Amino acid sequence: MKKYIIPVLASLALLASCAKFDEMNTDPTAVTDAMVQPHFIFGRMLYHGMSNDHQRNFNLNDDMYAHYFAEGLGWTDYWRYNEGWGNIYWRDFYTERQREYLLLDDFFGDDAEYNGMKAANDIYNVILWLRVIDRYGDAPYKGADGEYAGRGNTMAYTSIADIYPDLIARLQKDVTLLDNPGSKTYYDYDYLYANDWAKWKKLGNTLIMRLAMRLSNTSLAGSVKTAFSNAVAGAMSAPSDYARISCDSSIWGDYYDRTYSDWKNTFTSADFMSVLNGTNAGYATGVVDPRRAFWFSEGTGASAGNSGWDGFPNGNYEIDTRDAVKEAHGGTNSFAGLNIADANGFFYFANHSKANQNLSWCLASYSETCFLKAEAVLRGWISGNAESFYKEGIKASMDEVAWFITKSGGDNTISAAEQNAYIAALPAFGTGETALRNVMIQKWIAIFPNSPEAWCDQRRTGYPDYASGVFTYPTIHPSSLVSAGNIVQRIPYPDNEYNTNADNMPAKYKDGTRDQQSNLYWALGGEGKTQSKSIAPNNNL
Repeated sequence: MKKYIIPVLASLALLASCAKFDEMNTDPTAVTDAMVQPHFIFGRMLYHGMSNDHQRNFNLNDDMYAHYFAEGLGWTDYWRYNEGWGNIYWRDFYTERQREYLLLDDFFGDDAEYNGMKAANDIYNVILWLRVIDRYGDAPYKGADGEYAGRGNTMAYTSIADIYPDLIARLQKDVTLLDNPGSKTYYDYDYLYANDWAKWKKLGNTLIMRLAMRLSNTSLAGSVKTAFSNAVAGAMSAPSDYARISCDSSIWGDYYDRTYSDWKNTFTSADFMSVLNGTNAGYATGVVDPRRAFWFSEGTGASAGNSGWDGFPNGNYEIDTRDAVKEAHGGTNSFAGLNIADANGFFYFANHSKANQNLSWCLASYSETCFLKAEAVLRGWISGNAESFYKEGIKASMDEVAWFITKSGGDNTISAAEQNAYIAALPAFGTGETALRNVMIQKWIAIFPNSPEAWCDQRRTGYPDYASGVFTYPTIHPSSLVSAGNIVQRIPYPDNEYNTNADNMPAKYKDGTRDQQSNLYWALGGEGKTQSKSIAPNNNL
């Protein structure tokens, strides 16, 4: 696992202009293919694409906005923006990840022997692009000359409305390349699928479905639904298709092994835990979700007269109030926590050894595919029974928990009887908007802890919603970039863009304007609008 941190960045500038390593000058002092090979770069890109500054990139932003976690120290979960943290992902993507992608793409060229490697590189790059444009909005993407950003070239911003169709077209090309992957591989540096090109193809098709559905409330919906329907047959089809990158907890980082276990900086969210407990005021089922015991462990709260399965409430910036909540519940350790110590725990890890641990970054899953199909039926994009796909997604998520845990030697966990009992206790599926709400709430649960995707779904459909009380609206800090009553929608552009590229930025932001409440292009209600906590979502179904 130490391979993850091989220092390849020093070679990037030297190699960036080369179409093939074997065409380099053969001078004995030159960098050669034997010295720096593509599998090293791909492994680094895979790992650091998820791991770099996870706490400041995702835990203190997406995790909180998706209501999966709460931040008990009063930093960001009441929607106060921190410029120093908000810049990090943008900086790392354009200066490192995108350069790595371009270097590999140049190296592979059009040689069919590298088709599998080339497609995997591109599919992962699409995932990373989504984490830029789905957080910030329009971004430097491709110049008039067709060159992608990342070569040190300043360029105009491209609108999401143009980037998304291009990403879909790239994915369609990738899955075609994977029909003839060639003989070359990443050896043991493909930390996602170990060079299983069939699984990479399934991931590519699931991403086509994801991107197309992201545009479902836009004027592009009619033009992308065919791409969606064409991708369904080749998408993820089993729990073992789960796209996950295993975390090496023996390497210093800031994933949940540190932020939750060591530093006590993050808590389970009261909203998420109440849904799993079956007691949420906006979505009460009266039954405990059988996934709860594998995702989380019971705190000591019961001894203080509270449930040990309670989560911490999102979003109160008053220190005294936060401390009073902890004290009233019995202290920090009294809340439900991540299941990190049990081999049957979804977040199980063993320091200084990555063998058999479960701690991973989760990117996409079969259950997500099922819920995408359910939504597509409701929107008239494909034929089928939406409720059947919805139930299939719930069961798939439970099976994924079991599959996930077997990696660490745990037991196969959630029986068919338990799955059926849970489904039987759910609210009536309904039709139209009611059905979509049920689909999206169960999808929110199923794809945990993929908070970037969960936050996108909430902004795109409005579900889980604040109006009915599934999500609890936080106390908004006076310095927040969200007006009280509105819902956070984006992360502001970095200071460096205002300082060096302001002329190319979207018109609304050229004058230095910063906000977190203006909708992105694909969000419910339309670009530039705001979403109110008190208005029930309406997707016109």
